[in-house]
Amino acid sequence: MTEPDPSPSEVPGGRTFSLEGRPAPGLYVLAWLLSFAGGALVLIGIQANPDARGALVLLGLIALALGLSSGSGYQVLARAAGRPPEAYRGPAPALAFGVAVTIGTAGGLLLGLVGLFDPDGAAGFLVGLLVVGAGYLVTVVFLVVRTGALRWSEMGWPSGPGRIARIAWDAVFGVAVTVPVVIPVLVLAGVLATILGVEPTERIPTVATRFEALLVVLAVAVVAPLGEELFFRGFAQTAWQRDIGPRRALVRSAIFFALVHVLNVSGVTFGQAAGAAVLQFAVILPIGIVLGWAFQRHGIAASIAGHVGYNGALLLLAIATRQVAVQGA
Repeated sequence: MTEPDPSPSEVPGGRTFSLEGRPAPGLYVLAWLLSFAGGALVLIGIQANPDARGALVLLGLIALALGLSSGSGYQVLARAAGRPPEAYRGPAPALAFGVAVTIGTAGGLLLGLVGLFDPDGAAGFLVGLLVVGAGYLVTVVFLVVRTGALRWSEMGWPSGPGRIARIAWDAVFGVAVTVPVVIPVLVLAGVLATILGVEPTERIPTVATRFEALLVVLAVAVVAPLGEELFFRGFAQTAWQRDIGPRRALVRSAIFFALVHVLNVSGVTFGQAAGAAVLQFAVILPIGIVLGWAFQRHGIAASIAGHVGYNGALLLLAIATRQVAVQGA
């Protein structure tokens, strides 16, 4: 007797474009149509004349966000019907990231089009990270929490009596295990930069006043850690942990975290960009592992505090280095 054919869900891509047996075929079709239309509009807008470029790209990003959101909603329905209650039944973290980054990019572009966003200044740098963080928050709230895929408490957020004391202890633990990683990471970055012949990507704007310095500190040491820990540890790592266990989820979330940061690199030539990407990945991966480990031990407060401490320490070293360079010149 021959073995029965595996169900379509067990065959990767086995019925990607088929509507047979799907719980919400209309939502599935809408997700594909909006995603393709949005991607096409973005590509057309990039090549359009400057007068129409911004509007076309913004319209494409909105359509793409709606398409990816529809796909996430479809995944929630399909997984709720096909997975056991103890398994993760929300949208895939990679797909949810697509929603978050599209929302953030569209928000930043819209603010730029109306003249409220200058990415080159300290204020624009802060606004940009706030918009990105808002994209993470909106995605987690509406696609994860509101759908019942995960509760806040399941994502490591403290609740109940005594939570203030727990938060304080968790924060101390997070800082204690992450700040010592700064020096080894800087040494690793220096060695790799020498071997690869590239310089680390500089993403912090130059500041001229104390107020601008404060804005940069808020952006790097507060806003960025909150948004990233909410998404990459609280949501993504928790989701994967339900399906593949804590150890593999820790490694996967750290790799995901490092790959996302590679999107920030640039270079004049392909070789320079590739070298900068390798350097960025190798530097971010260790801190992703440490933050993920702190999250598993003491929850989201530990990983947020650790991220704040790590970014703050790097920022202080960067400011001190700039001051020494200016005085030396």
